[in-house]
Amino acid sequence: MNLAIKLYEDFHKYPPTKIGDFPDSFFIPEQATFVGPALYVLYRSAKCDPITYIKPDKPENYIHEHKSGVKICIVDSDDGPEKKIPQYVHRVDGLTFLGKCLGFGFIDHDGDDIEAKCTSSELYAIPSGKALLVVEKKKKVTAIIWGGKLNVEPRGIVG
Repeated sequence: MNLAIKLYEDFHKYPPTKIGDFPDSFFIPEQATFVGPALYVLYRSAKCDPITYIKPDKPENYIHEHKSGVKICIVDSDDGPEKKIPQYVHRVDGLTFLGKCLGFGFIDHDGDDIEAKCTSSELYAIPSGKALLVVEKKKKVTAIIWGGKLNVEPRGIVG
């Protein structure tokens, strides 16, 4: 849990105001449907500007474009092959809240750019920063993003 808190403080530039637990039914799946290479993730965060350390008056929207090697898997979908999720992603002892997830993009199996919009989801990182989770209403993981050089660093999401 200490790594999750440290990642929060590094990313947001201030300590968390609340630390809580997910419901007992919450889990990160060991496999999910691979839908394609990741293009981007859209999120809204109240993190401080990484250069000025000024906290915004209200949360700001961000887009992070992924580099090659980053994958997206969707939970509870049958629109593609099942893929094992690496142990370093699903065997964690905490998660770091990054902000409200607004959506994400990927290239589907036909080569089309797809944007999945999110309305009631939040974006979390695993404590190492090497994977992102889209979580619906703090109850269920709906998408997992990992691979390539994806990382959450003090300046933001990279890779």
